[in-house]
Amino acid sequence: MNILYIDPIFGISGDMMISAFLDAGMPFDELDKFLKALPVNLPSIEAVRKQHGIIEGTHLDIAHSDVHLSVTEMERLIGDLSIEPTIKTDAMAMLRILVEAEAKVHGVPRNQVHFHELSHVDTLIDLLSVARGMHYFGIEKVYCGPIPMGRGTIRTSHGVLPNPPPATVEILSGYKLLFFNEPVELTTPTGATIIRHYVKDKAPAPAFTIQGIGYGVGSYESDKPDILRIFVGHSDDPSHEEEVWLVEVDLDDMQMEYVGAVADRIRQAGALDVLYFPVYMKKGRIGTRISVTAPIATLQQLIDTVFAETTTFGVRLRREQRRVLRREEKNIQTSWGPVRLKNGYDRKGNLIKTHIEFDDVKNIADREQIPYYKVLEALKTAVKNEE
Repeated sequence: MNILYIDPIFGISGDMMISAFLDAGMPFDELDKFLKALPVNLPSIEAVRKQHGIIEGTHLDIAHSDVHLSVTEMERLIGDLSIEPTIKTDAMAMLRILVEAEAKVHGVPRNQVHFHELSHVDTLIDLLSVARGMHYFGIEKVYCGPIPMGRGTIRTSHGVLPNPPPATVEILSGYKLLFFNEPVELTTPTGATIIRHYVKDKAPAPAFTIQGIGYGVGSYESDKPDILRIFVGHSDDPSHEEEVWLVEVDLDDMQMEYVGAVADRIRQAGALDVLYFPVYMKKGRIGTRISVTAPIATLQQLIDTVFAETTTFGVRLRREQRRVLRREEKNIQTSWGPVRLKNGYDRKGNLIKTHIEFDDVKNIADREQIPYYKVLEALKTAVKNEE
């Protein structure tokens, strides 16, 4: 399993992440050619060597530009590119994180978000270039150290804001933060977004063999090194182990017809899994236990949802570890259109199982008025032919 460990010594931003990828070995010429496929007037970009103290690394020098883009324009530009699907998917997902955070902290609907600084073409460059770097190194899992934050206030186009800005804090809710007494924006919203999208769990990095090290140099002058360090490596254990929380409640005063709908709402709030089953409670009463598997990033939101949607006055919490197969999602083309697959790989990297997305089976069967099992059997045949 190819892994990336992000060591944000003095913060993280989009351009520092790109710089670190370049320093670790991603060819600048390939990145430059990749970006020039965008049908927009890009500023000149240059990778230069820069030194902070005794540390030398790469600094991405992006020239000034007056090009600003709306969210819709960015989505269209990313969507129209003829690039690897994973790069496009990752860039779109990161843009979505930025938009949703801005919408929440400013209290406006998503379609009314105005990015101000983030509307600059640099944001589009950052998102696409980072996604390209992840793809170039074949990264399958990303880990990150504590994330540095400054203090005080900073001046933006929104006016004077507390440091770190509200959008950055919103994006990094649930992650470990480390505060420095520095009146500078150490971690930007784009840097926070990179972590939010790629660092799926907070478990420590497994033992790995280092295959590359990159130093991305920022532009702040300080007695501390304005450096983002990354480690590109390989772990012999391709299985994914992550920390999760189990949230449980026992109910004996809730109408059963609501339990299924409540479980759906809990899933929508970010649960990894929701189970409910009968249990015997005090005085022989039959009740229902709801068991929620929660990632740390959405734990509090899920607890709030359980309190809001059920009759319970308390929940039980238990921290656990789960191990899952390395997964890969892909689409195959069928006579009914694209269908999503999920592949699972064992410790040696062998494909051992394939799951066909049920919603796609159901949509096809309902649309064509065909029994579900016939659609499933036909898709299984299509999968075998695809292999």
